[in-house]
Amino acid sequence: MRLAPLFVGAWVVALTSAEAQELEPDPESAFAPATTPDPGALLPDGPVKPLVFAFCDKCHGLAWIERSGGSLDGWTSRLYRMNRAGAMVPVEQIPVIAEYLAQALPERPRPPEPPKQRSGPSFSSSPGESP
Repeated sequence: MRLAPLFVGAWVVALTSAEAQELEPDPESAFAPATTPDPGALLPDGPVKPLVFAFCDKCHGLAWIERSGGSLDGWTSRLYRMNRAGAMVPVEQIPVIAEYLAQALPERPRPPEPPKQRSGPSFSSSPGESP
């Protein structure tokens, strides 16, 4: 009976080790988190960059912002919309932040529309027709 605690201890160690291995993200996975050595690296330095860090990074990461783009009007309306959703960007800072983001992350061209599906006769055979 003195071996029972030894076996239980070995079993716990093996189980814990297997669970730890399952929790490690697979770097080859498409769902692995992006690792950026310097969040905000795509944002130019300047007096407004700390405001983006202070207000925008609270709700979503800087990588999200860096993947975005917009015009001055687009960034302005986006910041007001975020405030309505609960962000706390001071209203007097919105034009300054929007101008900075419009210059740093301008509007990007939209991807081309997918081709429209052809409309016309169906190519399936009707009952009684040979293919």
